[in-house]
Amino acid sequence: MNKRIMKMIILTVILLFIVPFYRASAQSSKYYNVTRLSGQDRYETSFYIASQVSPGVTNSIIIASGKDFPDALAGAPLSKKINAPILLLDDFIYGNSYENLDYISKHLSQNGTIYLLGGESSIGSNVVNELEQYGYKNIKRLGGMNRFDTNNIIVDEMNVEKGTPVVIVNGFNFPDALSISSIAASKGYPIFMSEDNSIPDAVINKISSINPSKIYLIGGSGVLSNNIQSQLKNNLSNIDNENIIRISGNNRYDTSLKVADYFKLYSKNVILANGENFPDALSGSALAAKLNAPIILTEGKIIDSQKSYIDSLGSSNIIILGGQGSVSEDVENSFDGTKLDIGGSFNGEKIIDIKTVDINNDGNFENIILTNNIDNDGKVMLYVQNTSSGQIISSKIVGKSFVGYGQIILADITGDGLPEIISMALEGGSSGSETCDAETMDGSSLTKVDNYNDGEKPGLEVGNISEDNFSYELDGYDTFKMYSNNFNKSCSIDLANDESMQNAKVSGQEVQAWMGHGPMYSLYNIDNSGTYGLKVYEDVSGANHADSLGGFDAYYKYENGGMKLTDLDFNSPYPMAKIK
Repeated sequence: MNKRIMKMIILTVILLFIVPFYRASAQSSKYYNVTRLSGQDRYETSFYIASQVSPGVTNSIIIASGKDFPDALAGAPLSKKINAPILLLDDFIYGNSYENLDYISKHLSQNGTIYLLGGESSIGSNVVNELEQYGYKNIKRLGGMNRFDTNNIIVDEMNVEKGTPVVIVNGFNFPDALSISSIAASKGYPIFMSEDNSIPDAVINKISSINPSKIYLIGGSGVLSNNIQSQLKNNLSNIDNENIIRISGNNRYDTSLKVADYFKLYSKNVILANGENFPDALSGSALAAKLNAPIILTEGKIIDSQKSYIDSLGSSNIIILGGQGSVSEDVENSFDGTKLDIGGSFNGEKIIDIKTVDINNDGNFENIILTNNIDNDGKVMLYVQNTSSGQIISSKIVGKSFVGYGQIILADITGDGLPEIISMALEGGSSGSETCDAETMDGSSLTKVDNYNDGEKPGLEVGNISEDNFSYELDGYDTFKMYSNNFNKSCSIDLANDESMQNAKVSGQEVQAWMGHGPMYSLYNIDNSGTYGLKVYEDVSGANHADSLGGFDAYYKYENGGMKLTDLDFNSPYPMAKIK
């Protein structure tokens, strides 16, 4: 054989041997920004996910049950349409209901709407009562007699245009529905629940009223039988085999990949969730829809096929939903790059919140990381990190917490159209006091907008809001009065229904009022302009330290390079009247 030909053959064999290894090496060296959103349970996890969906102020919040999946899955397209996060909340007896209530109080606008998905067996009336006690009035229940009836009511709320494609999933089997939830939401396709062998009449009638141009069946004939396809053709005159598209795989994980590959969202983000359980992906469907990202299901330990598919995409951000019991650390470590877990460690400190955003509007994403070191005077640190390299761009001490709880809120305070980074941390103790800091990203450095905590105790007792600005007094056991000295306001509160004060009255116990819980911080929309101010709340306690007689709401807005006190108002759980 010609030596030249022999050399070419040998070279070809060598290349054939090397190229697969080169591809594997190139593939494994792809850099990802990996974040894990997880809490102690499904409810706290939903809080962290909601904080990613709406890191600023929102006009709507959806509450769904964490015990079952149908209502929340049907609500995923609604969450996209009204730009609302999905919180899982069954009752307020759960230890982590504080976080969800705190999220609502800090993120829902003053006239915002809370949507409850499902009937009272899903979200009880006690939840409504508790929300109303917190001052929320716009509460709308979308619930029917069963999951199919609720499904129709949720679709009605979406006001779907005629001709819109629809998605059909098994209403008693969640994995396939999880895979399609974010895609259906991104595209505005309503999701309909079906039984495995037939679509309920009420649902088929609703689908007929939409007169869809296409119908997507998600899952094989074992979860949605071929009889459903016949039922659709018999009841919808414009639907034939070409308009009915079934997407399925060998199992729930293969179906998940088939769904993602069919619709090809081309997002920088991919959501990873456990396919053996539903809660994390339920609340995660709203986040995936916002990011225009697919939800890829995994059994939690082995993701060879999922990893190969993700590597083939142009994605650079991986968001893992749930703790290591849902998606293992080995799965997380299979992605090279930055890895950040809520509850995990960063620079030797506990991560208590993460946001991934383009904070300085330069076209690149940054990780905004809030950490807490209880052993170091409760120090709360804020870091800004480059997602592409893992390099820390800027860092600063922004607060204090001895309970390991805090959150990042993003909102435009200065009116320049870019969000500021507002760090709020629960300091600890029986008063529930918080620290608050606001920073703007000035180039590559954090610059404080204003110092709210420049005294021994933050909030109403220092700075512009001092006891020179307000006062209060008890008039016996039945009346409490509050005064806003510099705004010439005053009010009288009827304490006839305050149990602690009335018990003290009967027993002849001496009572006095003192500053109680707070300061606590939230945002308010200034004149609906999209520029936000800071609202600071502190209450006054009476006979019982946990008993709130009333409270002061102080309103700040940014003016001339600093935060200016613009109003001081009152609130109380009891009847309140102005004093002339």
